[in-house]
Amino acid sequence: MPAGGVRELTVLSEFKPFGLTAEALDGGRASDDDYNYFLFDPQVAKQRDEAEELDDASALSSERSDHELFIRGNRIIWSTGPRVYKRFTLPSKAIKVCWCRMGDMCESLLCVLQVDSLTIYGIAGDVVSVPLPHSITSIWPLPHGLLLQRAPEGSLLTNISLSSSNPHLSARDVYRPKRDVGYSPQHNYPSPQLFDFSTRSDGTTMASHLILKDPLDDPQITYIEERGKFNVMWEFDERTIWTSNCVPLMASYNKGKMQHSLWVVDVNNSNLEAGNLKSSDFIPPGMSAKHFFRRIWQGKGSQTAASKVFLATDDDFTPIICFLLQEQKKLLSLRLQSLEINNETVYDIKPDMSWSISAIAAAAVTVTRPKAKVGQLPFRDVIALTPENTLLLYSGKLCLCKYVLPSRLDKEHHVTRTKLPGTNNTIRDLKIVDLTDAVEGRVNLVLNNGQKYRCTFRRGPSSSLTNDCITAMAEGLSSRFYNHLLGLLWGSAASTYLAKANACADSEWESFCNVITKICRKPNLMSNSVSNSSWEFLLKSKYNKRYMKSNYVTSAVPGLPSDSQGLDSSGAAVIDSQNTEEAFYIELLTKTLDTLHAVYETLKLDNLRKRDLVLLVVLLCDIADFLHEVSYLDHYKRDFPGMLKNFGISQYMFTTRSPPSLFRWLENCLQHGCASASIHDLPLLICKDGTSILNWARKIVSFYSLLCGADQSGKRLSSGVTCNIASGSYRSQEELTVLGMVGEKFGLQHLDLLPAGVSLPLRHALDKCRESPPTNWPAAAYVLLGREDLALLHLRDSTKSVELDFTKLNLISVSTPYMLHLHPVTIPSVSDTLELDSSKLEDLDSFEGSVTDGMDHIFNSSTQLRYGHDLRLNEVRRLLCSARPVAIQTPANPTASDQDFQQTQLWHLAQRTTALPFGRGAFTLGTICTLLTEALAVPKLVLAGRLPAQQNATVNLDPNIRNIQELKSWPEFHNAVAAGLRLSPLQGKMSRTWILYNKPDEPNVTHAGLLLALGLHGHLRVLTITDIFQYYSQEHESSTVGLMIGLAASYRGTMQPSISKSLYVHLPARHPSSFPELELPTLIQSAALLSVGLLYEGSAHPQTMQILLSEIGRRSGGDNVLEREGYAVSAGFSLGLVALGRGEDAIGSIDTLLDRLFQYIGGKELHNDRPHLFIPSADEHNRSAGQIIDGNLVNIDVTAPGAIVALSLMFLKTESELIVSRLSIPQTQFELQYVRPDFILLRVIARNLILWSRIRPSEDWIDSQIPEVVKNGVKGIGNEMDDIYEMDAEAFVQAYVNIVVGACISLGLRFAGTRDGNAQELLYKYAIYFLNEIKPVCVSNGNGLPKGLSAFVDRGTLETCLHLIVLALCLIMAGSGHLQTFRFLKFLRSRGSVEGHASFGTQMAVSLAIGFLFLGGGMWTFSTSNSSIAALLITLYPRLPTGPNDNRCHLQAFRHLYVLATEARWIQTVDVDTGLPVYVPLEITIKETELYAETSFCEVTPCSLPERAILKAVRVCGPRYWSQVIELCPKEIPWWNSGDKNHPFNSGVLYVKRKVGACSYVDDPIGSQSLLSRAMHKMSGLTQSSTDECSGAVTVDQLVSTFSSDPSLIAFARLFCDSSWSNRQVLLFNSLLLSELDFQEFCLQVLFECVSKDRPALLQVYLSLYTTIGSMVDSVASGTFVSSDSLSISSLKIALAYNEALSNGRLTTSRGEIVQSAFLGSLKKRVEELLTHSTDLKADLCAYTTSGEWPADDSFGNKSRTVLSWYLHWYSVPSPLDIKRAAEKIKHSKVSSSVLLLRLVFPRTHSVAIDAINKFLQSQLSI
Repeated sequence: MPAGGVRELTVLSEFKPFGLTAEALDGGRASDDDYNYFLFDPQVAKQRDEAEELDDASALSSERSDHELFIRGNRIIWSTGPRVYKRFTLPSKAIKVCWCRMGDMCESLLCVLQVDSLTIYGIAGDVVSVPLPHSITSIWPLPHGLLLQRAPEGSLLTNISLSSSNPHLSARDVYRPKRDVGYSPQHNYPSPQLFDFSTRSDGTTMASHLILKDPLDDPQITYIEERGKFNVMWEFDERTIWTSNCVPLMASYNKGKMQHSLWVVDVNNSNLEAGNLKSSDFIPPGMSAKHFFRRIWQGKGSQTAASKVFLATDDDFTPIICFLLQEQKKLLSLRLQSLEINNETVYDIKPDMSWSISAIAAAAVTVTRPKAKVGQLPFRDVIALTPENTLLLYSGKLCLCKYVLPSRLDKEHHVTRTKLPGTNNTIRDLKIVDLTDAVEGRVNLVLNNGQKYRCTFRRGPSSSLTNDCITAMAEGLSSRFYNHLLGLLWGSAASTYLAKANACADSEWESFCNVITKICRKPNLMSNSVSNSSWEFLLKSKYNKRYMKSNYVTSAVPGLPSDSQGLDSSGAAVIDSQNTEEAFYIELLTKTLDTLHAVYETLKLDNLRKRDLVLLVVLLCDIADFLHEVSYLDHYKRDFPGMLKNFGISQYMFTTRSPPSLFRWLENCLQHGCASASIHDLPLLICKDGTSILNWARKIVSFYSLLCGADQSGKRLSSGVTCNIASGSYRSQEELTVLGMVGEKFGLQHLDLLPAGVSLPLRHALDKCRESPPTNWPAAAYVLLGREDLALLHLRDSTKSVELDFTKLNLISVSTPYMLHLHPVTIPSVSDTLELDSSKLEDLDSFEGSVTDGMDHIFNSSTQLRYGHDLRLNEVRRLLCSARPVAIQTPANPTASDQDFQQTQLWHLAQRTTALPFGRGAFTLGTICTLLTEALAVPKLVLAGRLPAQQNATVNLDPNIRNIQELKSWPEFHNAVAAGLRLSPLQGKMSRTWILYNKPDEPNVTHAGLLLALGLHGHLRVLTITDIFQYYSQEHESSTVGLMIGLAASYRGTMQPSISKSLYVHLPARHPSSFPELELPTLIQSAALLSVGLLYEGSAHPQTMQILLSEIGRRSGGDNVLEREGYAVSAGFSLGLVALGRGEDAIGSIDTLLDRLFQYIGGKELHNDRPHLFIPSADEHNRSAGQIIDGNLVNIDVTAPGAIVALSLMFLKTESELIVSRLSIPQTQFELQYVRPDFILLRVIARNLILWSRIRPSEDWIDSQIPEVVKNGVKGIGNEMDDIYEMDAEAFVQAYVNIVVGACISLGLRFAGTRDGNAQELLYKYAIYFLNEIKPVCVSNGNGLPKGLSAFVDRGTLETCLHLIVLALCLIMAGSGHLQTFRFLKFLRSRGSVEGHASFGTQMAVSLAIGFLFLGGGMWTFSTSNSSIAALLITLYPRLPTGPNDNRCHLQAFRHLYVLATEARWIQTVDVDTGLPVYVPLEITIKETELYAETSFCEVTPCSLPERAILKAVRVCGPRYWSQVIELCPKEIPWWNSGDKNHPFNSGVLYVKRKVGACSYVDDPIGSQSLLSRAMHKMSGLTQSSTDECSGAVTVDQLVSTFSSDPSLIAFARLFCDSSWSNRQVLLFNSLLLSELDFQEFCLQVLFECVSKDRPALLQVYLSLYTTIGSMVDSVASGTFVSSDSLSISSLKIALAYNEALSNGRLTTSRGEIVQSAFLGSLKKRVEELLTHSTDLKADLCAYTTSGEWPADDSFGNKSRTVLSWYLHWYSVPSPLDIKRAAEKIKHSKVSSSVLLLRLVFPRTHSVAIDAINKFLQSQLSI
């Protein structure tokens, strides 16, 4: 150690764990000796990607505050400085605490070991409790998991039980395996028996070490590698004493062998050869990745374990592991060698790579290089406390300096010293006895008086320039040079570098400069350089060196450069020491110059490091001057002409080298391509791997290389630099450049740090890729392009975000102020105006506006955007409201008869009110998310009326006349279903607790309806089998029905055995003969039958089909014989569902099944020879009397409907001609008499469902469904007919109307949810036709359709037919809110209620139709998949109920099954900048089908998309929003569920980005305001309008805010584009004269340019280039040069080179040039004019080219030097030395024209400069 290298520590404060303070504030009184704590760097607790510091981080890590974990008992306090951050309370005492990152998880986890469990806390609040079946002594963090060390066998604990006594296994804990999505809050680990692999069959333990790779995974046993074989790690004597969380290393101590060992923990993914494994050794199956320990070092002779082990760094960046052996009072250091083999790192320690230093305490600290990193490891020095209580700082082996306590601390000690007995009033001085709690550059010093102080080695604003230079020298210099430099910096007594820990940044830099300059000023360096110059030249010549190496053996002289070792020319054996030292220092300075020059070139590319550049150039000039590097001096003088002293051409020509220049390389790259750019213009250090300081310059060079066509070889480019390129496809060099920028984490904020000209080509690459980038890029790439819409689209799709996704980049590219609001769309509540309009609307027909009707939530910003000022939704809400009394129109003075009329009218209105929940459930489907802490609110069902003529007096139904409770029973059920259907699927998995929380004490119909609604949404899977049977045991009819259907819907198609058993319990016909007789209502049995079909949907389960087939023909055992048709229909639907769409593939003996079904349809005699498959069981035979037969004939009136629907679903879309032919429509008059008309309707539907592809939305197709006999029969209606013909006519008309209705229903099912215009018009036409047949209300009627049907068909049948057609129409227009259809439905509703003859069934149909038309508030629609068609057919079964409680022919609960056919194909576009829904035109492409070719059509969002089976692509089109295309592959599968990770439309939200120069369609529907040019010209006064007219307009900043929310644009418009100035004139870019250009006018034009072309980032480029020329003009005019550098000229030249590359075609653009070429041309012209008209420039240039002299430093010297530097940069004038060499060549050559030769020698120099140089040289030659 140099004797004078002493530095003072800075004492921050006396140390006391903050946890004690926190406990005192909490009122704790615990003793002070039973606690523990440790300090840690906050980076440890951050996410993995957050912990990675940026290369250009300005804050040093040493300035971050320490974090503390304080542990006492079962409590842990996490504090950050003087603030408690988090508190943790455990069930038992904490044994050990550590931070760990497991596997690939980014999050840091806090692992707490307890006696019988391991608790793991996530930063986000997740908690995992892992029970421990064995005794774990300690836990240790590794890079890929947590290491658990088992206790020896004697202390083995028995397996813990799962009793409630275990505090970690409470009732709320759930045991479940790991899921792909990660782990969720509050899990417990899988049950302890999973640990059984750790115990042998003989009871002995197996693995001593386990590794936990995931909180929800099993701990894995570890292996030990011995002589190439792998055995289970069974080394209980190897006690772990240290692990690293950065490098997979473990240090252990074996007390028996008295040795330390160092192990590498490797992961091998192949099947290793396991040696010495007994058969009883259980290896977990499927464990492909094995963790094994490999010993790389062992050291014996230590009686005790090392007191501390830590990781530090050697001077050459090699990691070292340090063992503090206190008994030997030494610190043992081991160099860790690493080698990359097949992308894997292999670690080893060589025997000769260790050393020891005397120490009783030591720690790793960050002092010398606070920003340097070795991979993921920060550079760490070692602070050691010697046995003499001396504090020494080491960098590897090199001792740098000594640290002492500050004198202030000694003074304080003397003041506070106390008198000790027996010491004669004397006391020892303060001494350091221990070092603890080292974090970064801070450490705790323990003094001999017991006090503890927190000290730091560095303090206060550290000089970033100094750190950069030192780090660059560490990376660029060889080890011996850098160690020598460190010794001079830290060990020299004269060095003041960091002598005071609180030194300022300037003094730190000054100290660094002093060290370098003192080397140059050494008296023995270059002292004889002038007198002995020739001799020295000879000694240093290459010839002399080669001669010495070939004739003498060089000896290893320490400190002497290898190329300087040898013998002198006199024959001496060794060069004398003076020459040796001189050669060493000269080489050191030469390497230092190269390294610092590389830093200098890097800083020139950072606009914010200009001050550091000025400081560095002074030091570089001193070094270059000492080394006589004339070209370097000239290089610096050109950059900073006004600051540096004059330097002439040195006479030492041999020492001159050409300095690298990044600006020159970038310019050449743009002009001639990457291959033509000289590699000598790049600093050598920039091409070296692992450099951190030159990372900035390396990135820029790599981006230019990619842009200009560099070849790739892995990460290495042909330009010599490396570049990390993000994964993704690319089609051009610009796209490859963008991927490189993403891979290098180069964001928008970094782009602004570059000089304007340098950033221009990179902005060009971004601009070119912005329009249509590839679809498989990472999300960060889209943000870099300014396409946040695409970023959010790809962010949730991990398959598209390749390798580098948005989150892993830690939003590098999206930093403020560039990050616009990237949040999911939030739908605000309805505006006050809309609510006011709604209240006004309802005021006419309602009162008690505060009553909850279950539809208030439907109004939001999305629906408001959908319908605008249209009040359709308000009207729907009014029509479907059942929570308010309905108005009854009566006279003001009623009589007794009027009261009877009121009751009659109220009864009819009650029929309508009880039907409203059907429609309201469809209208509000999936529109809210409930709070799981609140009960679900069910709106009231009010059957009362109000009398507007009598001040809204309330009238109730008379209970003496009507049974109100019976009337409301099933309507209340449907009302609850409607309330439950409001819950959105986005709700996610419903909580079982919430369902049971809503369960009433006594069963009621409300909860029954809720169960059905939850089941239809799939939420009943959370119920346990115990919960299910508890519901059944209540024996509540509606609850049982709702639960059965709900469970079957939730488990649809799964054949879940337990659910199946619970359903069959409710089918007495299937009970065994020994089973007790159960009297179950037919309604429950019907529901159970259909539930079985839903449960077994699509399975074609033979036994189930046999059962259901027999049930179609069985009379139910219920109490109501009239309900047997409903029972048979339920069995038929169930059978159709089980074999849904399977056709002849359903079972092997399909013919027998079909024969049976057709017997049920046609009533032919039953045969006794049935095949074996359908032979009835004994139990079935015993109940054969239940068959619905008369003799051998089937009662087809009961069985036919069920059999027909079963066939229609079984052969759905199969195109089976055979089945269709057997399901024939009556073709003769006799057959018409044989078949019931309503059965004809079912047959028509069945035939068309089977021949699915032949359905056409045309009147001809409907006409083709009608047999000729029927057509002919209805032609003569209305003429004079005899009685017999009238009887035949009635049959014809009945058949006709049912065939037409069946065809219309078929059309509705075929085009459900498609909104097909042809189908809509056709069904609307037939609906009007039937309405006119009932009662003429419309002049226009269907032409060619028969009239006068009402004479032969009763009105009830026509009403039913009409409403069935309307339902089919609303299936097609589902979710569209079609206005014409809605008006028609309003008319039907009002018509029925006024005339008083509307039945409950027709009102239910109207209510359902309204709900379908506005399905889910317009956000849902129907699918046409097989499952959906079956659900819709069940819903639309053409037998409407006669009353609210009519369940005879078809259960009313089945009418809600339409929910199973719904799809959320709704899509809304959200502005990514504002987060609000907007109108956007979409181009939708659908594939070719049998009805049409591939078609593209436009929709305006919000809208519904076509089905997934035909959807090919969705493209955002229109001029106002950036285009994006979502390509899809049409598949015959359902639409994506909300929340799916692979949902291409993000669960219905498509983010879009508006172009800056356009308004949204809400603000500007027709596009008039988007004519930005007109608005701008008006604002700037460029038009001929008067000033008075313009004065009344809005300001420019207000106008800009209309088009963009970018705060920088708005501020620029406000500050620079004020419209109040006058005397403007029209100036275009191509006639730009800066002397006449008004700056504000220029700003306005630039603002227009950037806003209209959506390039706001180019404002900075325009202003920078403009101000560059403006300052040059002002400086020349005034003679005052504010700027001391000419770097802006180089930036302008790169901008011109970019413009030239565009014009020459080397770079191409799709959106036009990003900066107007005329503007750049005018700048070029202006610069050349300035240089041409400079008066003294010619003489100064002559002196410079001939002698290298710069203008003298007089009053005009600064101006002359600056203008000369401009000239030299602008025209690329070579250095005087190069000119002198060229002159020598010209002088000896006999060339007629020296200009041509000069042009060849200096190809980069402009012709103007070539001519000038030639003139000066010719004049010299003539002299």
